[in-house]
Amino acid sequence: MSSFILIDTNIWHFALVKPVEEPFWEIHKLAKKFLYSTLGDPNLRIALSCYQVGEILEVLRRSNLSVDSRLKLLEDFEKGKFFIKPLDFPIVISAVKDSVESNIHIYDYLVAYPLKEIVTRIYSADSHFMHPHFQSIAEVKNPISPWIITEGKKPEKASQ
Repeated sequence: MSSFILIDTNIWHFALVKPVEEPFWEIHKLAKKFLYSTLGDPNLRIALSCYQVGEILEVLRRSNLSVDSRLKLLEDFEKGKFFIKPLDFPIVISAVKDSVESNIHIYDYLVAYPLKEIVTRIYSADSHFMHPHFQSIAEVKNPISPWIITEGKKPEKASQ
């Protein structure tokens, strides 16, 4: 029986796009190793919201990943390794309300909230996912630790 996991967009981005800045090669290597080992694990399925599919492809477009690579990834998302959950309006309402309460942008909610009661673990380096709203969905693990990603800032190493 497969377990469903969520891999946050930042992990996809760092795994698939080679960094321009030298300090971020470590993140790239960690994210790539994690993503490829997960893709090869027959006991894991990756769940994504429809919103996240679009978000991943847009982030990769902005990072100049080739059209062919992006279309291949979209094609892969249609395969059995992946489970794609539609975004329903009641989820959007809940996401907006919790976003207002927490002051965390709505995009993280649109990635995670459709997958409530589906995923058993969330993999993210985004500090927002440490908020109880996300912790209540599933255990959150950072596969590129000690690196932390905060929206609008360069990645940084957590103080040890």
